[in-house]
Amino acid sequence: MRVSGLSSGMEIDTLVKQMMTAKRAPLDKLNQNKQILEWRRDSYRTMNSALVDFRQNKLDKYKKASEMNIYSAEVSGNKDAISVKATTSANQVPMTVKVDALATQTTLETASLGAGTTASTKLGSLNSGSGPFTFTVLRGSETSPVKQTFEFSKDDTIQDVLKKLNGDSSAGISATFDEAGKKFIIKSKEYGNETVRFEGDLLTDAFGTDPKTATTKGQAASVFINGTEYNPSSNQLTVNGVQITLLKETGPTDLATITTKPDGKKAIETIKSFISDYNSLIATLNSKVSEQRFRSYTPLSAEQKKDMTEDDIKNWEARAKSGLLRNDEILVEGLSSMRTLLSSSSVKFGDKSINLASIGITTGAYTENGKLYLSDETKLMKAIEDNPEQVMELFIGSTDGTRKGIFDNMYDNLNVTLSRMSEKAGTAKYSTDLTISLNEQSTMGKELTDLNSRISTLAKKLTQIENNYYTQFTAMEKAINKLNSQSASLASFTG
Repeated sequence: MRVSGLSSGMEIDTLVKQMMTAKRAPLDKLNQNKQILEWRRDSYRTMNSALVDFRQNKLDKYKKASEMNIYSAEVSGNKDAISVKATTSANQVPMTVKVDALATQTTLETASLGAGTTASTKLGSLNSGSGPFTFTVLRGSETSPVKQTFEFSKDDTIQDVLKKLNGDSSAGISATFDEAGKKFIIKSKEYGNETVRFEGDLLTDAFGTDPKTATTKGQAASVFINGTEYNPSSNQLTVNGVQITLLKETGPTDLATITTKPDGKKAIETIKSFISDYNSLIATLNSKVSEQRFRSYTPLSAEQKKDMTEDDIKNWEARAKSGLLRNDEILVEGLSSMRTLLSSSSVKFGDKSINLASIGITTGAYTENGKLYLSDETKLMKAIEDNPEQVMELFIGSTDGTRKGIFDNMYDNLNVTLSRMSEKAGTAKYSTDLTISLNEQSTMGKELTDLNSRISTLAKKLTQIENNYYTQFTAMEKAINKLNSQSASLASFTG
């Protein structure tokens, strides 16, 4: 029990508070260090989020070959017969295409199931048989086929059959009911497979159909390209780096002609997006490593905040948080690595070579800290037209995969930066979430654990010291009170 100081006339709470002020200084310092450490980790988390976003959501997209496709293909002549799309491996060889036959699916079509038949008609009311009815899809040789069997009852409707057959992707078929013709139609999903067969009393008894006569076998396509016959199992094939989709058979004279040429529109669009995203990233990182540090603005204690307005607290803490990652080694080296990569990347061919500067991409003034500019778009377009393969290799690497381009190399370099940041601050290498928990086994996580332990130990010690002070003052008050009582008694005898 704490006393008020009535006997001594002293402000004991005030005295204890004053005596504890100096004692609490080490604890206040530890709490300030803890707050700074937490703020620094939050700053790392923000930078980590920006790096992950650039790496996972931007670079991961840009480094795909389709994003840097520098070729386009066009069809002349019979434009209805085919459609085309150039890939990054297009070699610009002109092609004449003659489509003799399209690839087809193995298809079974029943005869009409009778007037009045609907998708709600039960199997037991069709033709003959009381069920159960089976339906089997077979693929492969006659002697050892791969089978998939379905079973239905007489109370199942045609709609039930459709749901069951279409709901099993492993069967590799699609089933439909032609309401106008009252026909049940089954098709294999793959084209050109002659080994697909259908059987079962669902067909013979319920639908009254002989599967052998009602089935049309799937056939491979037949197409002649520059005089050479191709027989793809589907209606799509890639020749000379051009993806060709067969749409319609051609006659002997109405042929289609494919022309491929360099087309920088898609590549330039990708490069512009990369430059914009890269500049945004380095602006964020540069602002953090160059942020001014206000060392006199230390974290506020609860006592200090009592005498301040919300705006004053906000402004103070903004300065206290400023510059916590100034000249941070991880961020500075990450920025340097990206700048070095961009300036050193080049592709040699013969006695020539190309780099970013040679295709119209430059950096700004020294004070802009590596900001990129597409300073000459005409120059970039000309480079794509003259050396399309080399420009593509500069950014996404060689087509054979032996050499990485700028996008892949930067993707790898950023992983190094993110790994270092994760080891130090406990940030997540693959998440942009600013609320995700930090790894407490990281360097800073362990520092924070140690600080919490020291703060807890010191707080307990200070509580004991404070209690001792009150104990001492309590004893003093009791002694004074006793003395006063004795004095009063003596005074009563002498009075």
